[in-house]
Amino acid sequence: MARRPPVGDNELFLISTYLTNTEASTEIHAEIRARYRNDFEAEYADATNNFRLPCNTNERPYYVWPESTNKRGRQLRIYFALFSPQPPLIKDLNPNCGQWFGQNLYRINHTNLVMQLFECGFVLGNNQDAERIAHFMRQKFPMTL
Repeated sequence: MARRPPVGDNELFLISTYLTNTEASTEIHAEIRARYRNDFEAEYADATNNFRLPCNTNERPYYVWPESTNKRGRQLRIYFALFSPQPPLIKDLNPNCGQWFGQNLYRINHTNLVMQLFECGFVLGNNQDAERIAHFMRQKFPMTL
């Protein structure tokens, strides 16, 4: 399956604003095959202004899989709780809009979008900092905020 293209700036602004809300309880995971680890870590450092990665690489939110694992190179996912009003774009990105493994979380698989969210101040894990995101968003969207 081909990787989905990045979203446009207007969509990115709406998605970032929605996922920054504390009601979303946004958590971002990365599953990386070992051979792509260095590339991902360099891109993550660049996008997040050197925000530290989780120390453990074999449990959530950061998994580095051996080459023998049946995983694609890089899978970046957003887990979140739905709340109203929900932008239609969220449903478009997650067409099944089903709960993830029975939890009260929904999942979007979109590697390019996650990399864009990192550039907006989001980080791996569930420790999203609204002030950090607002700072990154002001830099990325100076005319919008």
